[in-house]
Amino acid sequence: MSWFEIAMPLLVGLIYLFVPGLLISAAARLRGFEAFGLAPALSVAAIMLGATVTPMLGIRWALWVPFASAVVLAAVILLVVLVGRWAGLGSAPARSHQGRWLPPQRSVVASAWWSKDQIAYWGSFLVGALLLWRNVTNAIGQPEWISQTWDNSFHLNAVRFIEETGSASPLTLGAMTTVEGEPTFYPGAWHAIVSLISMGSGADIPVATNTMALVVSAIIWPLSTVFMVRQIFKLNTAGVMVVGAFAAAFTAYPILLLDFGVLYPNLLGIALIPAGIGLVAQLFRMVAVRRISTLQSVVLGVWVALAIAIAHPNAIMSLLVMIIPLLLGRVILNFVTSFKLRAYWGAAGATALGVALIFIVMNILWGVVRPPQAAGEVWGPVLTQGQALGEPFAFAAMGFKPQWFLAIVFVIGLYTFTRRANVYSLWVLGAWAVVVYFYVAARSLAWEEGRYEVVGLWYHDSFRLAALLPVMSVPILALAVHWVAEKLVVNRWWQRTQWESARRMLVVGAVALFAVVGFGQTSTALQNQVEANYYEYAPDPESDLLSTDEFDMLEVLDEYVPEGETVVVQPFTGAALAYAIADRPVTAYHTIYSADDDVKYVQDHLNQALMDPQVCRALDNLNADYYLDFGRAEVSGHDHSSWYAGFEGLAESGVLTEVHREGDAVLYKITACSAP
Repeated sequence: MSWFEIAMPLLVGLIYLFVPGLLISAAARLRGFEAFGLAPALSVAAIMLGATVTPMLGIRWALWVPFASAVVLAAVILLVVLVGRWAGLGSAPARSHQGRWLPPQRSVVASAWWSKDQIAYWGSFLVGALLLWRNVTNAIGQPEWISQTWDNSFHLNAVRFIEETGSASPLTLGAMTTVEGEPTFYPGAWHAIVSLISMGSGADIPVATNTMALVVSAIIWPLSTVFMVRQIFKLNTAGVMVVGAFAAAFTAYPILLLDFGVLYPNLLGIALIPAGIGLVAQLFRMVAVRRISTLQSVVLGVWVALAIAIAHPNAIMSLLVMIIPLLLGRVILNFVTSFKLRAYWGAAGATALGVALIFIVMNILWGVVRPPQAAGEVWGPVLTQGQALGEPFAFAAMGFKPQWFLAIVFVIGLYTFTRRANVYSLWVLGAWAVVVYFYVAARSLAWEEGRYEVVGLWYHDSFRLAALLPVMSVPILALAVHWVAEKLVVNRWWQRTQWESARRMLVVGAVALFAVVGFGQTSTALQNQVEANYYEYAPDPESDLLSTDEFDMLEVLDEYVPEGETVVVQPFTGAALAYAIADRPVTAYHTIYSADDDVKYVQDHLNQALMDPQVCRALDNLNADYYLDFGRAEVSGHDHSSWYAGFEGLAESGVLTEVHREGDAVLYKITACSAP
């Protein structure tokens, strides 16, 4: 299948990830790049609002639900904004003076759907999108291929579960893997959106999933990143032009999360984090240019935060720890400003109190969101602290080969901060340092030194933290190019030409963009990662989750198993994907699940069905007449055969009759319980 054939799923995905959010942004009186930059997060918020509320109202999940919830949300936000402006809360008085210790003007730049200053930002986004489109499609291989990883059976089956049950609520999605479908919370924004793509386009679930991965990685991530940089800094044209190219140059994100896990919810959450950071920076006025008012930041920020949280709870916690330097900087700046102006003491105190409350809430959430230690005990320290610290500086997270070009530009960016940064932008460097701290802890901190307390929120897993490193690296890299370009444009050689300053800057920007694309995209580390991910997805006779024979079996399974019949499976072999791919219920939908008594009995005694009538009663209760045998090879090389004693020697037990075979993958009918 060609990537050109995903035009319809792609269109549906873009509609759902932009139209609801644009409606909400417009209601808040945002226009242009700001409206588009926040649209994906606001769309996720609208989608999940509808997903959560509709089951409570007895309404099935449907294609119209996100638009209905977006209209309701937009109406509420419009009302709040109108009332706020009537009450005089829409903008702040302008300040004419500023300096190293004083923030920029407090007046908000007028918002427009199109303006000349947006051209460079849109161009930067387009470059990043094209580069990431190329990298991600090459990394996935074919639209119908799947990630051959541990968690993918859950993610694909969860989409089918939503379509079958008519509920995309995160409050009930976990019921797929619980005893008798007991409702359990799971952050299901990813799965809800994939279900919309599948239902709206008719695409198979693997194709819809890869389409979503492409939209998140190649559209939302670069857009969100360019949006963040636009909110934080006022860069020259050269600095703006390279932002998207930098976003596409990392090994740590997004492809790392398509390879490991597979961590689709984290992939979505991290793509939204830059938009959230940009909005927080505008709210606390830690920016070079005010583009979003306080009122707009508050009314939209609530929903952006909820969207990031419902994508994955540790994504919102990651955002919170990254803005700690921003919040502290805002408090310091307020008190310094009050001291210099001998005014605004009440505002400074109120800000300090508000920040203190945020820290209290953050501390409470740290304990609530953090999973039990056992959930991530497999991830222990693997490096010394010094080794771990070197990886972020060399752009060699998780042991990838260093990306020296990025490292050199980053050093220039660090130098630029020492020469040019005002206090209101130093928090960017602090935010990067916070992520580095947690990453180093995940790579090196011992259990007895508080590993669970520090990085338990991320399952002690350095992959999840490595994926956060690019978020705050991009603005530092862009600032480096800004500074170098500024120096080059005023060079004496340039001054001997007749070119005006803007023209010189455009030429320097083009050269910088060529360098970033050239060195960034040809790095050995990135090329190796794309290639490794390709082979992670490509099906072959020895694939980790589904071999070529097993894929072929699932493609025709519905021709042999009647609709509604449950298939007995050993989920670690990939057979659980009969649910997602063949649309047939199975006895286990993921490797980690709670089995009811009937399922347990079948798993323990199926090979004794000729002698044990209780096996037949259990099969009857499950409406299970078929067994799908994908052999003994398990995902990630594990061996859980002892958990499934009833499946041992089944082919020779006389319990089964072969129905269909695709190489080593065999479908059997359980005939031991058939009436004579």
